[in-house]
Amino acid sequence: MLRRIVRFALRQRVLVLAATAALALLGVRAFAGLPVEAFPDVEDIHVQVISQWPGHAAEEMERSVTLPIERQLNGLPYLTNLRSVSMFGLSVVTLTFEDAATDYFARQQTLERLQTVSLPASVTPQLAPLANAIGEIYRYTLAGPRSLTDLKAFEDWTVEPAYRTVPGVADVVSFGGQVKQYQVDVDPAKLRSYGLTLAQVEQAVAAANANAGGGYLEHGFEKQAVRGVGLFTSVDDIAAVPVATRDGVPIRVQDVGRATLGGAPREGIVAKDTADDVVEGIILARKGQNALDVLKRVRAKTTQINATLLPPGVRLVPFYDRADLVGHTVRTVEENLAFGAILVTLVLVVFLGDWRSAVIVGAVIPLSLLGAFILMDAEGVSANLISLGAVDFGIIVDAAVVMVEAFLVRLALTPPAGDVAQRHLLAEVAERMGRPIVFSKLIIITAFLPIFTFQRVEKRIFSPMAFTLSFALLGSLALSLTLVPVLASLWLRGQRVEQRTPATRWLERVYRPCLEWVLDRPRLTLGIASVALVLALAAGTRLGTEFLPELDEGNIWLTVTLPVGISLERAKDIERQIRHTVLGHPQVRQVTTQLGRPDDGTDAKGANNLEVYADLKSHREWGSVRDKDELTARLYAELATIPGIDLNFSQYIKDNVEEALSGVKGELVVKIFGPDLDVLQEKAEETRRAMAGVRGVADLGVEQQFGQPQLRFQIDRAAAARYGLTVRDVDDAIETAIGGRAVTQLLDGSRVFDVRVRYAASSRSSLDAVRHVALDTPDGRTAPLGSVARLVVGEGPSRISREANERRIAVKCSVRGRDQGSFVAEAQRRVAGRVALPPGYRVVWGGQFENQRRAMARLAVIVPTSIALIFILLFSAFGSTKYASLILVNLPFALIGGIAALWGRHLSLSVSAAVGFIALFGISVQNGVLLVGEFNRVREAGAALEEAVRRGAMERLRPVVMTALMAALGLLPAALSRGVGAETTRPFASVIVGGLVSSTVLTLLLLPVLYRLWHEEPKEDIPG
Repeated sequence: MLRRIVRFALRQRVLVLAATAALALLGVRAFAGLPVEAFPDVEDIHVQVISQWPGHAAEEMERSVTLPIERQLNGLPYLTNLRSVSMFGLSVVTLTFEDAATDYFARQQTLERLQTVSLPASVTPQLAPLANAIGEIYRYTLAGPRSLTDLKAFEDWTVEPAYRTVPGVADVVSFGGQVKQYQVDVDPAKLRSYGLTLAQVEQAVAAANANAGGGYLEHGFEKQAVRGVGLFTSVDDIAAVPVATRDGVPIRVQDVGRATLGGAPREGIVAKDTADDVVEGIILARKGQNALDVLKRVRAKTTQINATLLPPGVRLVPFYDRADLVGHTVRTVEENLAFGAILVTLVLVVFLGDWRSAVIVGAVIPLSLLGAFILMDAEGVSANLISLGAVDFGIIVDAAVVMVEAFLVRLALTPPAGDVAQRHLLAEVAERMGRPIVFSKLIIITAFLPIFTFQRVEKRIFSPMAFTLSFALLGSLALSLTLVPVLASLWLRGQRVEQRTPATRWLERVYRPCLEWVLDRPRLTLGIASVALVLALAAGTRLGTEFLPELDEGNIWLTVTLPVGISLERAKDIERQIRHTVLGHPQVRQVTTQLGRPDDGTDAKGANNLEVYADLKSHREWGSVRDKDELTARLYAELATIPGIDLNFSQYIKDNVEEALSGVKGELVVKIFGPDLDVLQEKAEETRRAMAGVRGVADLGVEQQFGQPQLRFQIDRAAAARYGLTVRDVDDAIETAIGGRAVTQLLDGSRVFDVRVRYAASSRSSLDAVRHVALDTPDGRTAPLGSVARLVVGEGPSRISREANERRIAVKCSVRGRDQGSFVAEAQRRVAGRVALPPGYRVVWGGQFENQRRAMARLAVIVPTSIALIFILLFSAFGSTKYASLILVNLPFALIGGIAALWGRHLSLSVSAAVGFIALFGISVQNGVLLVGEFNRVREAGAALEEAVRRGAMERLRPVVMTALMAALGLLPAALSRGVGAETTRPFASVIVGGLVSSTVLTLLLLPVLYRLWHEEPKEDIPG
């Protein structure tokens, strides 16, 4: 097969060049349409069911809404996890599915089950938009000389519909401002004086707002539509509604109360920089869309809205654009790749000694990447910081290097007489080198097998990287067997190239005495290598562990938990203090705060939740502050003086991802499951106290579920019966008179606003007033609410969290100044020793620790399998178990440099570093294949064992050093980079760079010693 491929390419050179040009064009086109993100989408397939029931406490939401939905959705196909949050007026149920499910299948199954759920009449569950944790791509505020209710109306009825027409936009979330509402505030004293009831007012207002259709009348030659027009058009229309008539005189709404234009009760407040109250919009990209393409369309729509749809003076002011982060990370990748390509090219020129040869090899770099882009586009693999940042040009071109180096040597030794002779010579060399090159590439790809078997979060992070590098390797292999021989036949024709460049001669002068020394002292050499390996493994056991280094997004996302039950007004005072403190740091460019939750319930938060987004300036403008950790520490020291608050420092995307994966904001989460909320809160506090003494703990806090002040009316059924009242009658009075009820809607063009009826503020704003709320009895009398219900002032749950059909509470924390693995181990020991759980309660540790543990457990099983497959490939290549074992025995020594690099750079053993070790093993095996293959070739030519080892090592010195040096230098920029987003690829690159140093040295020195000890006996056939 290889022979036919190579000879076909050399016979059809024009066809190969044309195919290469087509590859380049298709690759450019594929790259242009490739989704590019700063960070991969790591969220599981999930569906959120959002239900709102205004005015109802968390217990009622759990009992009447959340539990019926949970019971009906249990057992959905591919369902892996079900969790929920019930809080004041809101229920959010989140379902997580296996990867085998698709988003639309999961949503369809959920909708089908929701049709059979029995819920209160006014509750309509809805699905959250088809977006993910990294879907928030654009944020803006509305600015202008208008009231908050007007700006909110512009946002809800002009801006949001316009943005929803943009292809790729899943939803637009409005936050802050006040929803316009027409309000009828009824005076109970006037009601009684006219002998009317609140229910009559409700019925009258609802009945007075309607249009009718009367068909049509024929008038002459015309057909005229008949309409009855009676819809409200203004507040005056509402005030003039007749409730009853006395002696021919109508009693209107304005006679028993007051109709006004106001605002609905607020669920959240947004502030920005020095503006205390603004209207914010958050645009979510549909899952699977190219964020950059969507953002281009969104920005164009922003320009259109500002120019044509908004009134003069009102405009949209964007303050967050995901393209900025993507641009920073892409620049980091571009700088690393460009610098790596330059270093690789310099190595080629220095060692090959001929610029034409360097150009031939260098051409493989962009063409392999373009080929990878074609396959990525076909397979739907996205490009991100990790997948592109892990591309090593040295690994990509090493096959071409080996091929061109062999061409140069052969051309220098036996120059061909003509073009035909040269092509025959190149074909012969390519056929001989093709087999080890193919096996080497297959071995590297096989080494990536553990990455392809990752699950959930780690799969979504690292599988694009493995696919990208594998696709590039396949492209490099194809080009090395076709294009490289063709270009060599055209460019190197008739040239006698010097075989040994100055760099090669210097290498030989250094290497030859070292080789002689180790061959003369095999036992000492093995002893030194073994001691170095043991020391490295011992050092490796002391490395810290973590899931993944934190990607620097260039911002701070601070979550402040205020006391449960705090009013929005008091919370606003604290928010103002925190905002001014954060904005006072010169490193901060702008600050936006979100207090409470948006009106659509898509973010299940209460008034005690404050989120602060601090956009940071470039590090060059930070002055005396060294890094983000120091800035965070300064902010914490200043804000911790505010009593009664808990702080959690994170980043914008990171915070969304953590909450989406575990349901809790926090890097590490301890979940306690059990039936009783009081016991859960008590045990969570004990857990918090136990973890408080662990070194490295930060942002430690308990999910506050209790402390919500409540006024509970406990209905006396007997007393109510004496008045002829039912429980529903009393409940309706409480809901309407105190909370208010939307009885109809006013249509203002395309906009719709509620018309709400309730008692006037003076009749419902105190405990005494509430006790005297009048209940209308069937016999025409009135009864005070206090006579049929006992008022109890107490506390209840502010939110009730459930997971896996159990109640649960969470303790969250972050880790600073210490590795995650050792922190969790110590924290688990402390919690196990100090927190005793009663029967029926259990603890589960989650967050990033859970992801790391799952990934490492998977590697422990799959890596041995991968090594076994590599052994099979080596056996197929050499036909000998001894040679296959010989190469594999050399693998552990690659660990020495990788561990040393992590240790020296103070990096933890993360999944990123583990993936680096996996790639390192594949590269190390490749060099072993080249060296052992050359030993066997020289022996097959008739040389004795000693001569074969020495001559083979010297002849393969240049390609082995070149491939290793290029692989190391190709990733050196990524290992040293300090750009935005470089943190995630730094462990991966550091392991490979450090490991290649030790692997190459030991391959060149240790492998000849081992080969001489383990070689086949003379009576056996030596494979070629």
